[in-house]
Amino acid sequence: MKHQPLRELARNPKFIPGVYNYCDRWCERCPLSNRCLNYATEKERDDGDPAARDLNNEKFWQKLQEIFRETIEVIRADAKERGIDLDSPKLKAEVGAQERAERRLAAKNLPLARAAMTYVQAADAWFEGAQPAFRAKGLELETLARIEAGDPRAEAAGLAEFVEVIRWYQHFIYVKLRRAIESRASEKLNTDAELSAFPKDSDGSAKIALIAMDRSMAAWSGLRLSLGEGGEDRVLDLLAQLSALRRETDKLFPQARAFVRPGFDALPTPVS
Repeated sequence: MKHQPLRELARNPKFIPGVYNYCDRWCERCPLSNRCLNYATEKERDDGDPAARDLNNEKFWQKLQEIFRETIEVIRADAKERGIDLDSPKLKAEVGAQERAERRLAAKNLPLARAAMTYVQAADAWFEGAQPAFRAKGLELETLARIEAGDPRAEAAGLAEFVEVIRWYQHFIYVKLRRAIESRASEKLNTDAELSAFPKDSDGSAKIALIAMDRSMAAWSGLRLSLGEGGEDRVLDLLAQLSALRRETDKLFPQARAFVRPGFDALPTPVS
């Protein structure tokens, strides 16, 4: 089946511009996935083969390369229409100088991102060490099921939900904080007054990172209660890490919470 060209898909008025920029990438749970161009593009290219969704399979990387190639073609076509030569040596030199300046400016805030990576590693270590606690909880729920006491099925579902939320956002927080820090450096170097008037990508990226932290902290608290004594006080250490990370993020991006994400924080335009 021939794929719809990206430009043709983008013309559909049902899509909310930029809705995919500040989401949590959890498409299966997103109420706006049917109005997301990014999601539609992925579905358009989904041939039902699980190999195309497996990072360890060559087909996944071939599919990703196809998306990148088409995206680059669209960018080049748009640049050409505006009289911009993307292969100009002068432009490449200017872009290179800008990137170096951004890296230098971003460097002083990278400890925040490193703290997020420390959390990633601490969460992995916790789950590895908590295997006995999970096994004990599983035996407890099996016993409750046999004697028909309580609601072990609902308790097991709740436990699985806490773990799924924690694992989904575990790396996401780091990725979005890196983007927020790097975008902030770019924005500080920007001298265009018109561009400066637009909402800042750094605030939007920081906001979704903060939302991920909020949801992760709620899930860790729920997990600790579900496991009881098996949850151990090491969960408190992880909650303390996230709390400190959230506090420092709020400090570095004081306007992030007020950022209005298209579709999520503002009512999307109705589809006629």
